[in-house]
Amino acid sequence: MAAPSHTVAFNERRMKRKMKSKTLVLIAAGLVGGAMFSPGASATDGHLLHGVGAINSAMGGVGVAMPRDVLGAAFTNPAGLMAFSDGSRADFSFEMFKPTMSVASAFPEEMGGFSGSTDGITEWTPIPALGWSTPVGDRAVIGLSGLGIGGFGVNYAGSGVSPQGVPDNPVLAPTAAGGFGQVYSNFQLMKISPAIAFEATESFWLGVALNFDWASLAVMPAPFATPDMGVGVDPGTGQPVDRAYYPDATAADAAFGVGFQAGLTWLLSDAWSIGLAYTSPQWFQEFEFNTTNKAPGSQTFGFPREISFRMDVPATYAAGVALSTERYYLGADLKYITYSSTKGFDEKGFGADGAVQGFGWEDIMVIAVGGDYVVNDRLVLRGGYNYSDNPIPDEQSFFNIPAPAIVQQHFTGGLGIRFAEDMELSLTYYHVLENSISGPMYGPMGPMTGTSVTSTMSENSVIIGFSLF
Repeated sequence: MAAPSHTVAFNERRMKRKMKSKTLVLIAAGLVGGAMFSPGASATDGHLLHGVGAINSAMGGVGVAMPRDVLGAAFTNPAGLMAFSDGSRADFSFEMFKPTMSVASAFPEEMGGFSGSTDGITEWTPIPALGWSTPVGDRAVIGLSGLGIGGFGVNYAGSGVSPQGVPDNPVLAPTAAGGFGQVYSNFQLMKISPAIAFEATESFWLGVALNFDWASLAVMPAPFATPDMGVGVDPGTGQPVDRAYYPDATAADAAFGVGFQAGLTWLLSDAWSIGLAYTSPQWFQEFEFNTTNKAPGSQTFGFPREISFRMDVPATYAAGVALSTERYYLGADLKYITYSSTKGFDEKGFGADGAVQGFGWEDIMVIAVGGDYVVNDRLVLRGGYNYSDNPIPDEQSFFNIPAPAIVQQHFTGGLGIRFAEDMELSLTYYHVLENSISGPMYGPMGPMTGTSVTSTMSENSVIIGFSLF
């Protein structure tokens, strides 16, 4: 069955789909393979992107009820691939993403009154996205996508210390003085997803997809490891004290994961549709690192160590509604992301061995609204808004310095330019408002009264996309 009229605004039916199909297959297969070796991203909705690709991102990430491109279907609801049953399609996108972040900390007067703030070193990070679909008979569509879907990262220089032993930023003071020293992290998350959608009835589409995931992690220091005990100094008295030294895991390790997606789309009329989708947890291998004991004064100082950490991707439940006409599209999505039951995010605080048990994140709700307006045969305008709960409670600020996924409000916009019958160029920009969390520092006995650690973050991104149909 050809796509209903409400799915083809700004997408004319293609007469030469068979001739183009082989070309699109070759292009998509090559780029999906290349995506596995591209850098990852920082985060928006928790540690996951709010949307994928120039079209989907420009509309706040909406697409559960009716996607506007293959990337939107791959990210939100595989049943939406049936919207492209009229011909083969390929969508390519290249995003340049840049967060801005800082961390501040303070001790109360009775503990010396030390305080300071440090800006993170950030760079523009490339995020690839590409997808392809083609009809199989009259009632099914298959697709293949390769997506960068999330991550996090920080790069904070260690704090300087005055001759009197006073740190510029206590939480980043040298480990010997009781801080973390330099803090660095880089987590990248990508997936390759083959999918199929089919027409169960004239009103119902069903879709399933397998997710084959790749992730890379590097972190310094590695708080998930049992610390080594060594000699330090008390900044207030200058006297020797025992200090816990976490090893570094700066040689990035990769891990593979697997999961699935399933969804349905119900066509209420030529204009209205609703969608439901489920993305399973993405179950990963452990990250494994070869490192060394860096605790001075320890009998095993400099000796090799092996450490490991497992971090899965949470399950997502999603629902959406869309109004689609030849002239405009409006969509609204609601997502629920289950961090509190996900390995690596569920546990919190120090274990009995001094290792940090997990990030201690909470489940979040995400609300997205967006749409497009076809100005003429050559131009379409897009816009949207995405709001995400902050998964990190204030009291967990100290444990999430390497992963400050705290932003909430995303303002998105873009345009599409049709410069040939079967080609469209899309340009997108989005800005994520600054947000902060603040909570106490922690020691072996629990939170330290009067202390604070404050993380602040905002984001900007530009995306260029190219569609062939």
